[in-house]
Amino acid sequence: MNRRFANGFLFGKAYTWSKALTTASGDGGFFRIDEFNRKANYGLAAFHRKQTLVLNYIYDLPSIAKYKGNRAWMKSAIDGWQLSGINTFQTGQPFGVGMTITSVGNTNLTGSYTEGARINLIGNPVAGIGGDEYHRLNPAAFTLPPVGPLGITAPVNYLIRPGILNFDFTLQKTFTLGDRARLQLRADAFNVFNHTQFNGINSTLNFTSITNATPTNLPFNADGSLRDKNGFGTVSGARDPRILQLVVRFQF
Repeated sequence: MNRRFANGFLFGKAYTWSKALTTASGDGGFFRIDEFNRKANYGLAAFHRKQTLVLNYIYDLPSIAKYKGNRAWMKSAIDGWQLSGINTFQTGQPFGVGMTITSVGNTNLTGSYTEGARINLIGNPVAGIGGDEYHRLNPAAFTLPPVGPLGITAPVNYLIRPGILNFDFTLQKTFTLGDRARLQLRADAFNVFNHTQFNGINSTLNFTSITNATPTNLPFNADGSLRDKNGFGTVSGARDPRILQLVVRFQF
């Protein structure tokens, strides 16, 4: 949806609601744990984004000088400013939970040199999670897979990373200097509200052996005290904080 520039205002909106399913998110062909059961690899594509909303706008700020006696210097300094922005709202990227087992490789579990086993999903991976950076996944929902799995102990890309909620603004004004010269002042603010936006979650559980289902990288001890701030289910990264830039451009 677009509103053409009129009365000092322009507005545009683009919204997409989608679902992307595949047996291989890349271009390298099928990833087969069980080549006789393609459902084992069928799920959300890595580039899937359920919802995306982007707003863009330009607004010429109304004149102030005319209410102040219409002084020439005031008109030159105060009037003529323009505000523009792009707002982005997008759901996150799909991902799954992985695992490592000390001294155990693919051949020990699947019998293959290339295809690894998936962790065994036995519960709700987001049950009881909190809004802080340490409780993003439920470790009780996972356990060791049996030996010889066919890739159906867990689906693919069944979880969603944090999404994007971003506001970018620009404030600018152009001063006319004589007949041909112009001076433009512009201030750009990316993520202007300095909103914290997580973009990754530690999603690998570590085990000591194929017979011991107790994870070794949980973020908390049994008494609830923090043991590893980078443990399983914790936030592993964030998008850029507020970034400001000032631009002065002379045109002649």
